[in-house]
Amino acid sequence: MGSDILRLDEKSADDVWRLRIELFEELGEVSKYEDIYELKSATKQYYLSHINKDLICWGIFQKEKLVAIGSLCLFTRIPYKENLSGLEGYILNIYTSPQFRKCGFANQILDNIIKYSQKNNIKRLWLNSSE
Repeated sequence: MGSDILRLDEKSADDVWRLRIELFEELGEVSKYEDIYELKSATKQYYLSHINKDLICWGIFQKEKLVAIGSLCLFTRIPYKENLSGLEGYILNIYTSPQFRKCGFANQILDNIIKYSQKNNIKRLWLNSSE
């Protein structure tokens, strides 16, 4: 099941937060009963300050609802022989809502991040995964 991947912007802040909290709950980092107001506020502030600058996010929508997301956080380190610009990216929050898994959405987003990185001369990508 293929879907269009959209580059997200400021208007997606609430949708991004909704998926991010789903991810945190699934990983056991927060519970549904925990007060997360400060986390939500800090996350939204960060997102709005960084989106499409040093934070690039992509998402897939189904029936106008964001169901999968992936982010690329850009940073620059001291240049080295294989990367004279020093520009690198950290891939994070690749997440798909449980009812939309096994549709290839995460792979589509990851492929899009790689293509973006190649086009924008980002020489190294970092990715850590959870179970």
